[in-house]
Amino acid sequence: MKSRGFLAAAAIGAASVSPAPSYAQSFHVTLTEVQALFQSRDLGARRMVQESLKHAGYYNGAIDGAWGPGTAAAFRALMASDRYQRHAPTWTFAPEVQVSETMFFLTSDAYM
Repeated sequence: MKSRGFLAAAAIGAASVSPAPSYAQSFHVTLTEVQALFQSRDLGARRMVQESLKHAGYYNGAIDGAWGPGTAAAFRALMASDRYQRHAPTWTFAPEVQVSETMFFLTSDAYM
């Protein structure tokens, strides 16, 4: 009887132990999340992101730091690109960090 109780407790304990944190997987970053992060940054950071998008050929609007149709289209194109699709699925950062990595993707040498 005692061994049965021990085995049941061990099974319950093993079932509650997670092999990895729930954020240790790639998740699908949405344009809405990127927009919210973009708009929360200061003007200089927003302009830097637009300049990076423009330099990479995704954006052709004014470098004004404003989120508009051009910036949204540039991020859609970036997120659909082969380079982004090759790297983003391997990210195991927390979801908020994955959104940040998406926004600053073109400013990092890590994804060249």
